[in-house]
Amino acid sequence: MPAPTRRTILGAGLGAGLGAAALAGCSNEGRGGIPATFANAPVELPAHLPFEGVTPDLPGDPATGLMDGFLAYPESPVAASTGVPGDGKEVVSLVRTDSPVPPDVTRNRFWQELNARLGSDLRINIVPGPDWGQKFATTVAGGVLPEIFFVDGGMPQLPQFIEASALDLTPHLSGQAVADYPFLANIPTETWGPAALNGKIMGVPIPRGVMSTSVLYAREDLLESKGITEDPTSFDEFLALCQEVTAPSENTWAMGSVPLDLIRQMLGIPNGWVEKDGALTRSFEADEQQEALEAARRMVEAGVLNPDTFAAQGNDVKNWFGSGRSLFTWDTFSAWPQFHREQTSGDDFAMRVVRTPGYDGDASQAVSWLANPTFGISAIRKDAGDRVQALLGMLNWLAAPFGTEEYLFRLYGTAGEQHELQGTDPVLTDRGRSETPLGFRYLTDSPWPIYVPGHPESTRSWYEGQKSTVSYGVTDPARGLYSETSSQVGGAITGRIDDLTGDILQGRQGVDAWAGGVATWKDAGGDKIRDELEQALADRGDSLS
Repeated sequence: MPAPTRRTILGAGLGAGLGAAALAGCSNEGRGGIPATFANAPVELPAHLPFEGVTPDLPGDPATGLMDGFLAYPESPVAASTGVPGDGKEVVSLVRTDSPVPPDVTRNRFWQELNARLGSDLRINIVPGPDWGQKFATTVAGGVLPEIFFVDGGMPQLPQFIEASALDLTPHLSGQAVADYPFLANIPTETWGPAALNGKIMGVPIPRGVMSTSVLYAREDLLESKGITEDPTSFDEFLALCQEVTAPSENTWAMGSVPLDLIRQMLGIPNGWVEKDGALTRSFEADEQQEALEAARRMVEAGVLNPDTFAAQGNDVKNWFGSGRSLFTWDTFSAWPQFHREQTSGDDFAMRVVRTPGYDGDASQAVSWLANPTFGISAIRKDAGDRVQALLGMLNWLAAPFGTEEYLFRLYGTAGEQHELQGTDPVLTDRGRSETPLGFRYLTDSPWPIYVPGHPESTRSWYEGQKSTVSYGVTDPARGLYSETSSQVGGAITGRIDDLTGDILQGRQGVDAWAGGVATWKDAGGDKIRDELEQALADRGDSLS
């Protein structure tokens, strides 16, 4: 494994992250790399010590991944911490964001109050998502990492980078040691998997639970107005329903995107990788893939998709659903409250999760692909050891759970400034929407609740939809395992599959081109990735049988 250079860092964008300076402290084992057996070595993960200060109205289920639901914010939020976690010294961090960058600290009263509550000035370098890859690569190559920095799990040579650049947090967080940081201990153990590298705990996770799982949403209010109250039970019923609700003369279509992944899940195609007969098989190789593509082509040809579907951006698709121009949309659980905030259909707006039907009508055939519960990790710079307790204390504070005073402030700011109360529910003001998205939820966070401020009926619907979805959800057995080949070429070769998929859906190539595309993926690195992941399972002591 050759040592990475600044040129390869810059060329790889977000996946980049290593430079000669970053690797200066890393043993090269004679070939510039950490052996895979070391990269995937086991470590005792932090114990899960759930926060018990707030009782959910709608209890979650750790066994399935169902999140806790809350119908209203507690009238008397719990003060869950005392004093300030910081050491009085400035802390510099680097994060990405998908929200507009807020005013800087000199013009941002929320940020100023946050620093007062932390006991240290938190200087956050906030980078818009599209610019993150280049910014992170140049930061690493220039040897100017801040004390706390966000790390994406897909970057090349991640174990080497982490070994050279980040502080080993194992003594502070492994097992029961995490009890010193109770809000971090509230993060479920499985979420810590991506932070475990090289047989050590090398960061703090950014938990999302099942919130990144995509589902089919329906505009319940609009469907009921048409007398439609039953969900489809097969693909043919779904297509017929889409044809029924599409009305081009009214500028209304069933959907604003091709629901290929929905169809794949109708057919029971696995989530990423699947263990079968003692080996891993990629979902691309499933026999049902061509059937899914044929079905998606039928939807395109049936004219049930917005004519601008293939040119649309993500926000366009959301806006079509929120305004009623689409009656169905494919989006994540985490998008639910955004739809409520930004919908333009009025007080009657209502949505629900549609249970994925079996393709041929057999509900047991369908699956839901449960997303990775960890968005990424935040690491502490290797030379910050004398500040580790203060830095972990600040991360701990930033993970304060729902129902606490700390959570109320960090998401909604101060009453009368960044939010107003409607009953006991905080609703952001214009100032709050501008000032609060500082990006620290990309450093760490608490487990996300199911909660729509001021809309308990929507919260119940969201909860019931999630409860149903996780009951037939499947995970990726290779999740959390490291493959060097995947980090180096996985994005590129999967991108070619994505390009082929787009060509097929738009009729530029036939469905019969799929088999050749998969064969190319295998030859270009897919088979090697499989071999490395199978070895990684063995390295961790897991069984493939």
